[in-house]
Amino acid sequence: MTLATVLTLVGIVGTGVMAGVYVAFSVMVMPALDRRPPGEAVGFMQATNRYALRPPFQLAFSGTAAVAVALTVIAFVVDDTDRGRLLIGSVTYLLTVVVTGVFHVPRNNGIDAVDADDAEASLVAWRAYSRPWRLGNDVRALLCVVALVAYADALRVA
Repeated sequence: MTLATVLTLVGIVGTGVMAGVYVAFSVMVMPALDRRPPGEAVGFMQATNRYALRPPFQLAFSGTAAVAVALTVIAFVVDDTDRGRLLIGSVTYLLTVVVTGVFHVPRNNGIDAVDADDAEASLVAWRAYSRPWRLGNDVRALLCVVALVAYADALRVA
């Protein structure tokens, strides 16, 4: 088994895990939080944001990004790889990292600054946060699925 094959398999697992995280948040967690008092929803997201910085999540999120970068390099330097599919998989996953940094992190920082015990502040913040955050999250989920399919197709062709 080649390094490209091993990394592609790891990329499939990583993008699948991240797609699952994003889909779960979009279809279960955020709708459930929208039905809770805003202070509870804000407090939950503040706690979630802290846990997202811990190694278990970062291994999946950043580890998959590192694999995507490695597969990008492999796509250009190894002749017997499916360059196009590896690049599609890698670029689409790396776009999730960009969306996270440019779109979600500023919103998460904003929600982290809210006093969850202040009912009015929580209400205003949650209304401004929830829908845009979830729509951006849907984009991340879709990009992960595209990356997963591209990586799987690269293995099929190999």
